[in-house]
Amino acid sequence: MQITMNPIGYISSPYKQKSQIPTQSVLSEETGSIKLNSELIDGLYGLVEGQYIEIYFYFDKSDKLNLETELKFKHHISGEIRGVFATRSPNRPNGIGKSIVEILEIRENVIKFKAVDMLDGTPVLDIKPYVERLNP
Repeated sequence: MQITMNPIGYISSPYKQKSQIPTQSVLSEETGSIKLNSELIDGLYGLVEGQYIEIYFYFDKSDKLNLETELKFKHHISGEIRGVFATRSPNRPNGIGKSIVEILEIRENVIKFKAVDMLDGTPVLDIKPYVERLNP
């Protein structure tokens, strides 16, 4: 089965190199923004400043896994051997990431948010509201 996705927009971030990015959005003090494709602007209706959203994005600059040899590796913090699905590593079979961020401002097709942990130019695949009561 072939799955094709097109970006709905792109991230604007102060991070230009992978080595600059914090490992998780909760560790970031920086702001970023999503420039949504203009034809999708009506999809922002109902989002408000101060609300948390989930940003789903593609790790387009991450190393791709060799599925025959790299499904297990040493975790960068604990040093334990873990499978890729037991980590939040950007090096994944499908390279999909998710960050939960707070909306600071919405102007036309641009969402400014707090806690960016993505490279500048990262393709955005989807945006969903974060609903606390729907999470464990």
